[in-house]
Amino acid sequence: MLQSFLRAAKLRRWLAKPDCPPVMKECKALFDKIYLTKVSDSDISGTIGEDTMEPVPAPVDLHAFLKGPKQIIMPARVRHNGIIYSTAKTHKGNSLVQFYPRGNRDSSPIPASIKHIYRDGKKTYLAIHRQLPADNAIIDPFALYPYFPAKIYSSQLSPTLELIQLDWIFSHYAQWNISTDHSVVLSLNRVCVCHLCSRNLTDKYPGIKLF
Repeated sequence: MLQSFLRAAKLRRWLAKPDCPPVMKECKALFDKIYLTKVSDSDISGTIGEDTMEPVPAPVDLHAFLKGPKQIIMPARVRHNGIIYSTAKTHKGNSLVQFYPRGNRDSSPIPASIKHIYRDGKKTYLAIHRQLPADNAIIDPFALYPYFPAKIYSSQLSPTLELIQLDWIFSHYAQWNISTDHSVVLSLNRVCVCHLCSRNLTDKYPGIKLF
């Protein structure tokens, strides 16, 4: 099941990339009908001016970010660069994202779950709860495999709600609860692990030819 999920995710990611061959993009409509969740146009937002949703009162936990009660648009999903992100209530898998804190791409991506998606003015924001790190007593077995993007985390989310922007997102991630206290987080990043391995080898040994 995991292999099938990863293959489907890689296919969707490849079709969304700008360097995807035109002939494969012609088949994208067919692949979308097979693999993508059926979503009405009114549930997907991403381009300002195309919304048909009416503003609603903001939830209480967003008042601190909005400086008090306010009417905002709260879509269930948002499409960004061809990828759909959802609230945890709508689709748990699409709500699991890794993001760069404050948009700093020099830092390590942090896993989190999207609780709210909302639009204030012309900007779309995601309100997230970070996944808590595992306690220090736990030895992470995946630390021995630097090219396999998995890591042990706590199965609990931080109670603190944070705002992030769509451009801060690194990728989706898969989560496997191995116990009541701990989960495995597997990054579904856009960069092929094999490419990273080959790049590291060629950096270390300039004369080597892998392909």
